[in-house]
Amino acid sequence: MAIINKKKSISSRLMLLLVGAVIVFFVGCDSKASKNNGETNLSDSPNDENAETTTGSTKYFADYLPDKTYGGYEFRIVAPEDGMYDMVTAVNVEKETGDTIRDAIYKRNRTIEDRYDIRFKQINATNWASLAGTFKKSTLADSDDFDLCMMISREAWASALTGMVVSVDKLPYLDISQPWYAHDVNNEITINNKLYFAYSDECIVMFESTMCVLFNKKIVGDFALDDMYSLVKKNKWTIDKFFSLAKAVSADLDGDGEMTDTDRYGILSQFDSLYPCFWVSSGIKTVSKDENDLLVFTGDGEKLYSVLDNLYQNLFGGEKIFFDTWNDKGKIKKYPFGMVDDDQRRVSIMQFEDNLGLFFVTGVGGIPALRAMETDFGILPFPKYDEAQQIYYSRVIDGWINCVSNTARDLERTSIIMEALAVESKNITMPAYFETALLTKYARDDESQEMLDIIYAHRTMDMGDTFYMGAVRDIYMGLLNSKKNNFASAVEKATNSINKTLQKANEAVLALD
Repeated sequence: MAIINKKKSISSRLMLLLVGAVIVFFVGCDSKASKNNGETNLSDSPNDENAETTTGSTKYFADYLPDKTYGGYEFRIVAPEDGMYDMVTAVNVEKETGDTIRDAIYKRNRTIEDRYDIRFKQINATNWASLAGTFKKSTLADSDDFDLCMMISREAWASALTGMVVSVDKLPYLDISQPWYAHDVNNEITINNKLYFAYSDECIVMFESTMCVLFNKKIVGDFALDDMYSLVKKNKWTIDKFFSLAKAVSADLDGDGEMTDTDRYGILSQFDSLYPCFWVSSGIKTVSKDENDLLVFTGDGEKLYSVLDNLYQNLFGGEKIFFDTWNDKGKIKKYPFGMVDDDQRRVSIMQFEDNLGLFFVTGVGGIPALRAMETDFGILPFPKYDEAQQIYYSRVIDGWINCVSNTARDLERTSIIMEALAVESKNITMPAYFETALLTKYARDDESQEMLDIIYAHRTMDMGDTFYMGAVRDIYMGLLNSKKNNFASAVEKATNSINKTLQKANEAVLALD
């Protein structure tokens, strides 16, 4: 048995599992590295000291967690009903059923229950929109209705700014320097040098919400297109290459002079999934932070306008190469248009299965939905701005994260169970999801592992795309949807309003100190 030395090199696959956290669940606190002046210290590299290797596998442990038991305490977590959004939102599973991921959740939870003498209870919400209301109502009433409440990231952020969410540094047993935390994304979402929730391996949804590009191998072969994996490896997978290939295959298959849901496209997706990927993958942030770690608007740069105009010219300046299931309609209604909520996103899946798209831009969570697809497909990171860019940046579009209310009765107990969930997710649920389900069941080739390594090596989140989508992101998307490209003038008109929104957030968090 050998203790892993953090100075030793680690394989790309293990590094993905160490740093490429997959889950969104916590309001983490760094008990070992966050005690200086009450500030949270976010380490750029994980602490591998709490890991050991035996017979080729790695087991992680948190030796700083105390040996305590809680007399059968019911640990309550509010979350969307599992499977509601075709993502893994389950925080508790009552019995094993043979499903790889859910059986792993069952094993993880029973391990923690036995160790601390607790019992997990999932309180199902009727839909995602009700979660923030549940959290607010209970907190304002000083009620003891739950221990954790999962919220979509923008709602969690808004709740944190009101002071209702317990910040990371108030939870004594969360150590966010550990390898079961998503250091790359957590570093992006601090404000005033504080973290109000921390992404970790506990929540698979953040893993699933990292964007990628799927490509149809049949269409690549039929048109004798470039070797897609070689493009990535040779640093030639750029936005311009993406568009040139998309244009090469788009066609009005029935010759009626109209592009509908039964014709072939270069790109299948939805505008909110697609558009922001272009600037995020180019290394651009529309909301950044100043020297004091406070929010500042940076969505008015020439590079951003160049990216947006390139997007506009390629999507709307000539032949139709993109089918957007939010805005485009079907000719013969072969696909079930008019479905409610995110169900309509499934139209892209059906078109891709029918070989009607070269590229399908989706989250990693969309890959399992293609398990029955007869044609083989491959996985790519989103393309770079140009060949001079050294890194493939991967956009994280969201992350359903569990928050602790400021009316919580026992922060010590809550933080112990949260940290136990994080480390046992690293040990049990992440290998089941990534190693067994994603790579073995759903991926179609050996290169997919390498591509996923690249995708997760440089994940990033633009707060203007997530927390402030209404104030910032929707300006650009609204113009594109209206087929307009007056980006600079539109942003100039909105800048004062955006700055007021961000200043209000800065003042709110400063007042919480």
